[in-house]
This record gives sequence, structure tokens and C-alpha cells, in this order.
Amino acid sequence: MKRAKNIHNLDTLEREMYRLKLEARNIEEKLDHNLDHLQENYFSMTMNSIFRNKKEGEGKAGFFESFFKSESFNAAVNKITEHIVDKAAAGIENLIDKIFRKKQ
Repeated sequence: MKRAKNIHNLDTLEREMYRLKLEARNIEEKLDHNLDHLQENYFSMTMNSIFRNKKEGEGKAGFFESFFKSESFNAAVNKITEHIVDKAAAGIENLIDKIFRKKQ
């Protein structure tokens, strides 16, 4: 952005006002273009931010990739899985006991 030149008379004032109006129009057009681009691509930009695909040579991981690689998350999932498997095994044992007790 240019700084205003020294304004010495009415003519230079009018030229500076015209230049500023052109500059304001150009900025408005850029903002409109950027807003249109954002509106058209908002969903894909959001999805790319959340579910970031790792490109070749990139070191950063996306949110979910980091989340699922977390040791504490994996420990919690393993604990829940062990609990579910134990309950399922106990339920299957009870079912087998009931089935074979009735037959005997």
C-alpha cells in the first residue's frame, strides 16, 4: 500500500482520491474472490484439515492419525477389549453350562 503523496492543490487531492478508490475496488474484488473460494471449498478444506492425508515428505500427522497412534488411547482400547472378551467368554461358558446341564 502506497503512502499518500504530498497534496499541494485540488488536482493532486483528486488524483490521490481516485487512486485510493481504485485500490479499494481492487481489495474488494480480492476479498470477494477469496470469500467465493472459501464458500466453494469449505467442506473439502475442513475435511483435509481433520483427516489430513500424509503426502510424501511431510512429517506432520493429522489429528486422527496422531490420536490412534497415542499410547494412552491404545492402552484404553486394549483394556476395554480385554474386559469385553472376558465378559463374552464368561457368557459363553454360562451358556454351555446351561445347555449341557439340561441334557444330563
